[in-house]
Amino acid sequence: MQERWIPVVSHDWQRQEVSLIQLFNDWDKYREIQADNPPTTLAIHRFLIAILHRACNGPRDEGHWEKIRDDGGQQAIEYLQQHADKFDLFHPEYPFMQDLSISSQMAEKCYSYLAYEMHGENTSTVFCHQHHWSSSPLSLSELARLVLRIQICDFHGRKMGATERAGSIPTVGAVNCLVWGTTVHEILMRNLMQYDLISIPSTINGEDLPVWERRNEKVGQRIPIGYIDYLTYQWRRIRIFCDDNSSIKVASHPGDQLPKMISEKIYECAIPYRKGKDGFYPVKLDRKRSIWRDSFVLTQSAVDDSTNSPRIMGWISDLYSYDESIVPEIIDIKILGLSVENAKPWIWAEEQLSIPIAYFKNRELWQRLQRAIEIAEEHQQVFRSFKGSPYHALAEALKNGEAGKLASSLNGETRYWATLDREFQILLAKLPGDKTTNEQGIIYGIKELPIWTETVQRAARRAFTESIESIRNYEARAKALRSLEYQLAKLRGDIPDKKSKKVTASAS
Repeated sequence: MQERWIPVVSHDWQRQEVSLIQLFNDWDKYREIQADNPPTTLAIHRFLIAILHRACNGPRDEGHWEKIRDDGGQQAIEYLQQHADKFDLFHPEYPFMQDLSISSQMAEKCYSYLAYEMHGENTSTVFCHQHHWSSSPLSLSELARLVLRIQICDFHGRKMGATERAGSIPTVGAVNCLVWGTTVHEILMRNLMQYDLISIPSTINGEDLPVWERRNEKVGQRIPIGYIDYLTYQWRRIRIFCDDNSSIKVASHPGDQLPKMISEKIYECAIPYRKGKDGFYPVKLDRKRSIWRDSFVLTQSAVDDSTNSPRIMGWISDLYSYDESIVPEIIDIKILGLSVENAKPWIWAEEQLSIPIAYFKNRELWQRLQRAIEIAEEHQQVFRSFKGSPYHALAEALKNGEAGKLASSLNGETRYWATLDREFQILLAKLPGDKTTNEQGIIYGIKELPIWTETVQRAARRAFTESIESIRNYEARAKALRSLEYQLAKLRGDIPDKKSKKVTASAS
C-alpha cells in the first residue's frame, strides 16, 4: 500500500510516483495523473474511481457528493488501509488484479512473455520502445500499471497458444471521456458518477464488489453485479510469475465476457453512443477525425434519441443545477483511448475539448452546434472526386482518368479539417452569447452561424488552393478553381441544385 506506482504531475510540472495512500491524502497537490501512455492513464482513472465508489458507497445524490469531496480523501484512505493486502502484486492468496488459477503449466499454453516485452507483441517502436533484446525489464511500478492496463484497455484477438480468442473490451477503439480539472482531486470527483446502490448508473443485483474483493470465479460469460463490478471486470485473466533468477513473466489468458444479449452501454458512463440499425454503438476513435466533429454527441442526449452522450456529462449538468459554484461554466473534456485494427494497436489518443456548460443545458443551443458541424461536414464534399467536383475537373484537364487517386494524393481534405480545428474552438465559445429573443423564445446563432459558414468556405478554398499549388498546368488549375467556386456557391445556396429545380418545375 506504501509502494509508489501512481505517476502524477505536480503543480510545478514535476513528474513523480506516489502510493495509493499518498495520492488520496495529497490529491490537491497534484495537477494530474500522467502514465506511460493514454490507455494506461485511462485505466488508472477507472481503477481509482472504482475505489472511491466502493469506499464511499456513493455518491447517492448531490449532497453526498459534496461530503465525499470535502472529506480530504479519508474514506478512500481508510478503505485502502482495511484492504491493504488486496493491493499486493505478489500476495500468496490474492495477488492484485490476478488469477491464481493460472498455473505455471497453464501459462505455457497462454500468452506468456517476459515483463519487458509487455508493451506490445509487435516490433513497432511507436508502441514499444523496449523489446525482448533490450535486456531492460520493467520496474515493479511499471509492471503494476501494465497489469492494470491489460485488464481495462487491452486489444482483442487470439493470444499466442490460447485455445480461444480474447474478447473485445469496450474501452478499446472507443472515445473515452474524462471530465478534467486543475487537480487530481477535482478530476476524480468530477468523474465520480451518481451511484445510489439500487439502479443508478446500473441495476445492482447482489453485493457490488470490485475484483479484489471477489473470489476467483470460473472464466466465462458473466453479467456484472453492478457498476463497481463493471469498472473492475476481468476482461483478461493475468498471472505474474517469478523464477529463481527473479526474471518476471506474465501469463495473459482470455477473461470474462458479457453475454451477447447484455450491452456494455447499460453500465458504461464515459463513452458516447450513436444509434444504428441494430441499436446503439460507441463513438469510435478515428485518426482522420478530430474529436470536435463529435462534440454535439458529447454534450446532449435528452433532446435527440439518435445519440447518447456519456452519462457522466448528465451528472455534471445535474451538479451544476444543484450548485453553480461546484462546476465551472467551461467544461474541459479529456479524450483518452486506444484504436486497434486487425487485433494490433493502431493509434492511441489524448485530446482535450473545452465546452461551455450551456450546451449541456439548452436544446436550441445544442441544435445550433449540431448545425454548425453539419455545415463543415457538407463542405468536405468539395474534396471528393465525383463528376463535376474540383478534383474531377482537374483530372479531366490533365487528361488523368484517376480522379480519385489524384484527390487522395493531393489531400486537400486533411488541410481543410486542420484549419477548422482552431476556428471551431472560437465558434464554440461565441455561440452561447449569440442569442436573440423574439415571440418564439430565444434563438441562437443568427450572427455566428453565417460567420461560421464564411469561415468554412474560406477554409475549403484555402485548403484546395494549397493542395494544387504543385500543379504546373495553370489552365488545369484555373478550371479546378472555377469548379470549386461553383460548388461553394451551391453550398451557400446561391445556386439551386438540379433536384430542387425539378421539384419547382413540377409544382408549377
